Amino acid sequence: PVTVPKNFSEAEITGLLNVQGYTRIHRRDEGADGDVLQVVQDRFRFSSAESARVAEAVEAALRLGHGRLTVFAVGANAGQDEIAWRYSNGLHCADCDIHYSDPTPGLFSFNSAIGACETCRGFGRVIGVDFGLVIPDESKTLAEGAIKPWQTESYRECQQDLAKMAKKAGVAMDIPFRDLPQEHRRWVLEGDDKWKNWDSSWPRHWYGVRHFFAWLETKAYKMHIRVLLSRYRSYTVCPSCAGARLKPDALLWRLPVTTRGLAINELMALPVDRIRKAIDALDLPGTADEATSLVLGEIRSRLTYLADVGLGYLTLDRQSRTLSGGEVQRINLTTALGTSLVNTLFVLDEPSIGLHPRDIGRILGVMTRLRDAGNTLVVVEHDPQVMVAADELLEIGPGPGERGGNIVARGTPAEIAANPDSITGPWLAGRKRIDIDRPPRPVDAATPRLTLVGASEHNLRDLTVAFPLQRMTCLTGVSGSGKSTLIQDVLYPALAKHFGEAVESPGAFERLEGLDKLRGVVMVDQSAIGKSSRSNPVSYVGAWDPIRNLFAALPEAKERGYSPGTFSFNAGHGRCPTCTGSGFEHVEMQFLSDVWLRCPDCNGKRYRPEVLELQWRGVSVADVLEMTVNEALAFFADQPKV
Repeated sequence: PVTVPKNFSEAEITGLLNVQGYTRIHRRDEGADGDVLQVVQDRFRFSSAESARVAEAVEAALRLGHGRLTVFAVGANAGQDEIAWRYSNGLHCADCDIHYSDPTPGLFSFNSAIGACETCRGFGRVIGVDFGLVIPDESKTLAEGAIKPWQTESYRECQQDLAKMAKKAGVAMDIPFRDLPQEHRRWVLEGDDKWKNWDSSWPRHWYGVRHFFAWLETKAYKMHIRVLLSRYRSYTVCPSCAGARLKPDALLWRLPVTTRGLAINELMALPVDRIRKAIDALDLPGTADEATSLVLGEIRSRLTYLADVGLGYLTLDRQSRTLSGGEVQRINLTTALGTSLVNTLFVLDEPSIGLHPRDIGRILGVMTRLRDAGNTLVVVEHDPQVMVAADELLEIGPGPGERGGNIVARGTPAEIAANPDSITGPWLAGRKRIDIDRPPRPVDAATPRLTLVGASEHNLRDLTVAFPLQRMTCLTGVSGSGKSTLIQDVLYPALAKHFGEAVESPGAFERLEGLDKLRGVVMVDQSAIGKSSRSNPVSYVGAWDPIRNLFAALPEAKERGYSPGTFSFNAGHGRCPTCTGSGFEHVEMQFLSDVWLRCPDCNGKRYRPEVLELQWRGVSVADVLEMTVNEALAFFADQPKV
């Protein structure tokens, strides 16, 4: 096939072909880039043609056809239709005439501009209107203000528009939004199906919540509109790549580990244990060269390391921000194993966090391998299995805070268990146990329950579970069994949404039963307590305000005109102007990690010298911040507000 360029005529191309000896045009086809001339390279009966002639004709046709040729087979009997067989020697579908780009490592990386989806830029999610935030409480009716942004004075007119248009469309305003038929819910959110634009459709057709926010987007140059939009936005799955994070070209390549093969995004969505089995069974076509064998060996060894530290349940596309502290440490352990370090000191801070007792043995095996390779391990740990496996135990105490800081005991686990000075020893020896005399509250058929029906997020398989109310229920299971998915991704968001809180959409489930016996829900997890680096326990629990009032009530503070705001390290004129009350200065190191240095002016005290001169019962405001909770309780024992 020869394509006729748009800036040439067919006669010009035919003339050029005639000069080269190609005088026969079999037929003319229409192509995407212009007319295509099927130029005859050779004609022969295949059964009687010499192989050299056939090979020469094929090579010449591919060369002059830029890697493409068409074989027109004529039937043996007269009147049979001609059959066209199309071939290509490149990454090109000869039948569909689709060209594919050459594969490069960047094509399969969502961190590369070559491979990242152009819509979401490789994030897999895009920011848009979250209807869960727009309608946080679906138990409300439309008349009661289910659509939150339309309950302000600025957009009250939209609520009035809804009432008028709903009456015309037959949509009930007095039924809870969750109980409306699906088509009516869609009408409210998406607008009328006949909607085109504001000029031609309004006021004859309903615009819906989505088109309301699209109109707001046109006003986003105003600051208050941007603030309003930010309240009702969240991340949703990218509509272009469906969360794959890659361009379509990258998803066309498949690894032959199943019948239909797996694209890279499908492979990354599998847990480590399944990927290990798939890679072990991988049978690449042809003979693997040395480079391919080396790459496969590295992949298998690193996946094995992840499984050895009890992370075989993790999927490779799991975001690092969702990992627990123990999981992060165990991944770092696999990095250490992969680099084969020796004569190195490893410091591990409670690597067993989040591990089921069944899986402790795996991580002990990894630590033993590191030790046997000539490395030194210092492990901060409370788990008895890890303590018993240690070559030496070092116990610091005897108490917390100001009562700690001393070496209480050291030795082998057996020596610590027999040491009368050790706090840990009696527990290791089994002489002390958790208070088993605490009487449990009985759970019987009459106990009220909160029931979650049909949870099917991630690895939850249509799970229905009932939690007895006014009881303490412990949810346990091996790592990766679905505990966090059930509680953090399904139960808590579903309850929070029911009580009108702004949260991301809960995972898949059918319904909740027994909600009438609850008044609210609170999530207590391991996330940071404050939204800034200045947050600390005393400000978080609200005890800092009465403490500042005590200092502001001092006679000398009144003489100087100090107010409670003067004793704030977050604002006011009392804080150190150099570090603005943080006690440290942030130094950017360009290509290195940033450094925090103790403030040279206040020496980490956070306040100006004249503020530190004022003392309440002999201590300054900075001294109060240095106290432990127990010290502060004793010091402010007669101050009930504190």
